Amino acid sequence: MLQFKKIEISDREKANTYLKRVNYFMCVYCFTDLFIWSSQYGTSIAYDDDFMYLMYTEGGKIFFSAPMGDGDYARAVDSMAEIAHMHNCPLVITSIPVPVREKLEAACPGRFEYKDGRDWGDYIYLAEKLMYLKGRNLHGKRNHINKFMSEYEGRWTYEELTQDNIHEFFDYQLEWCADNPDEFLGETCAVSLALKNMEALEIKGGIMRLDGRLIAVTLGSESFDDTFVVHIEKADSSVPGAYQMINQQFALHNFEKYTYINREEDMGIEGLRKAKLSYFPEMIVENYTAQEKR
Repeated sequence: MLQFKKIEISDREKANTYLKRVNYFMCVYCFTDLFIWSSQYGTSIAYDDDFMYLMYTEGGKIFFSAPMGDGDYARAVDSMAEIAHMHNCPLVITSIPVPVREKLEAACPGRFEYKDGRDWGDYIYLAEKLMYLKGRNLHGKRNHINKFMSEYEGRWTYEELTQDNIHEFFDYQLEWCADNPDEFLGETCAVSLALKNMEALEIKGGIMRLDGRLIAVTLGSESFDDTFVVHIEKADSSVPGAYQMINQQFALHNFEKYTYINREEDMGIEGLRKAKLSYFPEMIVENYTAQEKR
């Protein structure tokens, strides 16, 4: 039987040998994302000779990512099912992109029912578009930025995230959550883990000030050689253009070597979906959940 353990920083090197085999353009294939959200989702990890496995525990239920590796795929699925059945649960596999769904169905024909997870589909953008906002579709974003620069000329600054300003970043996250109590509070724990392990996870981040006061923060990490994931982005919505500015400044300072930027999912939140769509993603990754038929 598979032996699962809590996912730790020490798993990064080995886990990446599985996560980086194919670019599925999903944040669940980024070690940083898995690690910083591990407390929220009770993430644990296991290995055998051919595969890596990820299991999550939330609300008394367990579910899995699809097995990652090469070998007998049906056997790997059976190994996960054994754990699920031991907990009197059907096997549930989440965050399945189309190629993995096809692989799963080929290995286990008719075994699963599939549900489309549009709310959890990752938004993928061309890095160049986020950096330079070229094209008619992004004319509005350029206007927001030009207005911000004109109105606050000489009063704003952008800084890379460093050990010198890392505590200010976290304080801003706490303040933002206090001002937005309906938002996802589990994010604060994720931010804490990200900042504590910034160097080990090779995280890049940025902060923006207006008249010396923080008005926006962001951070992310590489998931694949050509893809960067933005995990966190927060800004003062009372300052017009703050979100557009932190988005572009972070892009200009960090995205030059990448082709694609993953800005993660919208979780079905209407305002967040509208904001992500307004940047005209190159694609929204199809995302499925498979549940074993009983």
